[in-house]
Amino acid sequence: MVFCFFNKFYFFVFILLLGSYINCAIAQTDTLHKLQEVKIIASKHKATVTPSQQITNINFIKYAAYNITDAIRNFAGVNIKDYGGIGGLKTISVRSLGANHTAVLYDGVAISDTQNGQIDFGKLMLDNVETITLCNAQPNNLPQTAKAYSSASVIMITSIKPVFDSLQTFKTVAKFTTGSFGLLNPALQWQQKLSKNWSYIINSSLQKAHGRYQYKVDGDGSDTLALRNNADITALQLDASLYGSFSPKNTLMIRANLYQSERGLPGAVIFYNPIANQRLWDNDFYLQTVFKQALGKKINFLFSNKVAKNYTKYIDSDYLNQQRELNQQFTQQAFYQSLAANYQINKIISFNYGIDASVNKLDTNLPNFAYPTRFSLWQVLGTNINYKNWQVSANVLNTILTERVDKGKNPPERKKWSPTFMVLYKASNQINLRAFYKNIFRPPTFNDLYYTNFGNRNLESENVNQYNFGATFSKKLNHKLNYISLSADAYFNTITNKIIALPNKDLFVWSIYNLGKVNIYGVDFVSNLNYALSKNWDAVFTGNYTYQLALDVSNPKSNTYNNQIPYTPQHTFTNNVGIKNARWGVFYNQIFSSYRYYLGENRPEFFVKGFLISDLSSIYNFKISKFKSTLSVEINNLFNTPYSVIRSYPMPGTSTRISLKITL
Repeated sequence: MVFCFFNKFYFFVFILLLGSYINCAIAQTDTLHKLQEVKIIASKHKATVTPSQQITNINFIKYAAYNITDAIRNFAGVNIKDYGGIGGLKTISVRSLGANHTAVLYDGVAISDTQNGQIDFGKLMLDNVETITLCNAQPNNLPQTAKAYSSASVIMITSIKPVFDSLQTFKTVAKFTTGSFGLLNPALQWQQKLSKNWSYIINSSLQKAHGRYQYKVDGDGSDTLALRNNADITALQLDASLYGSFSPKNTLMIRANLYQSERGLPGAVIFYNPIANQRLWDNDFYLQTVFKQALGKKINFLFSNKVAKNYTKYIDSDYLNQQRELNQQFTQQAFYQSLAANYQINKIISFNYGIDASVNKLDTNLPNFAYPTRFSLWQVLGTNINYKNWQVSANVLNTILTERVDKGKNPPERKKWSPTFMVLYKASNQINLRAFYKNIFRPPTFNDLYYTNFGNRNLESENVNQYNFGATFSKKLNHKLNYISLSADAYFNTITNKIIALPNKDLFVWSIYNLGKVNIYGVDFVSNLNYALSKNWDAVFTGNYTYQLALDVSNPKSNTYNNQIPYTPQHTFTNNVGIKNARWGVFYNQIFSSYRYYLGENRPEFFVKGFLISDLSSIYNFKISKFKSTLSVEINNLFNTPYSVIRSYPMPGTSTRISLKITL
């Protein structure tokens, strides 16, 4: 792969910054002291005013997770759209609100994609991830950027930070993964201590796979297996982060990230025509900084900024035009700045404020394109009250969006005030009751509005009202039943002018339209249990269930009235059970998704079957010489079940992965 000039330039700047900090650090000297080991026992459950679910890197193998979507597919309320294959597009919808209503914060800074609004989670690998947290409504920790309040739900990804014992100055983690589909995935992580206060971490990962797998063609009357072609991927990811502090009251993080890939788009299955020749190239880069400063014990500031450039090239060599191919290139540039603060008046009440601004611009080689530039401003003002058994939070978000286009008429300015109110009542040490209301909107993306093949400039912004009431229970019962936690949340969402995006010809050509009104009724159940089988062995269990009824209530005279909206299963159930000790672990994971429809009319000809998928994973910790090592083996789709998440995009049958990780 060839590095673009701008990527070289930004990495050069980053290395210069890193070098300057190294020079400062060399001037300092450290005294080494070997400390006694201290065992820390932390609570496994913390009551939050809004529903939240979390997974740590220790448990990735438990769910046979290879990327972010694998790690969070067991979360209650999450609906993953997977278009098949190891390099296939993977998007996430929470509580049937759509992928565009889920913000993704990577170390506190939003991953932005104004072009299509749907983050491809297949790009996000797990090698550098420490925790993943799903928060409904908004994050609970402060201070927080204003952008974090601008979505219906938030996925917070926290990366691994360098950690050293008293005698270490560097650490290297080498990992190699191989398996089905011709998968080869070497990864290398380098952690370096520069001084007492400064360190950095560099991650590199190469992913390569031919992506071919057999599948059963549904509906052609034959028993033969077809071969899924054009599903290959070659991807390179480089990530470098600098961590440090100028004093005990502040911290600084600077991150540079590069992702480059070339992959095939397998396309929808067409009877007797297995050929697909669409190709997609991605070249993404961003540089972000996060600086936290405390002023005394009452005031905390958060400064964040980010510059990003995403290049995408799509080629369809089968397209019937004069050039006999479709060659489309898009360059998206984003500039983002944020300032947030919170002020703790006393033990009872605090206030928080945040202001974010961003500029997003889209260029392309398409003729007669609008070439839009969007200016966005978010401001949030909130308060938090903690009094006896009550916790109350309220905030209001003001959003202003201004758009300019080079061709055509500029759309009107969009302004919106979005209030949120949340309350938590601690009924006892084990039981908490919670409720929230949140209003939010999301504007159409650049592709929604301007893309020449499917753009719709008449789209209205979606407006969402969320209502939630829930309860949690957690307790350590006895020395055998170490821990149990249960939670249940019932919710009601209303969406006006819901924007529906469905793939049409392939994964790059979509149909976009508004639904007048959608009502969503749902319930999420989450359970976790840890049981001591013996002194050294534990049994663990998690089980989540989601019921969602997402109905189109736009027009009583329409054929789709009171029908379930496309690709929304009513029932989803996941469970994971396993046994583990300090060295071994074996886990069995199941995911059940009920039937759904691929069009708004819930008729038999638009029916998509449900599925039940099982995965098996195991882990073994040992030492090679004196180096800590981990061997993991995963079997996905254990019983070779044929299924599709999206119609005409068959998923793979049984596949395997094996990984070896060595810490030097």
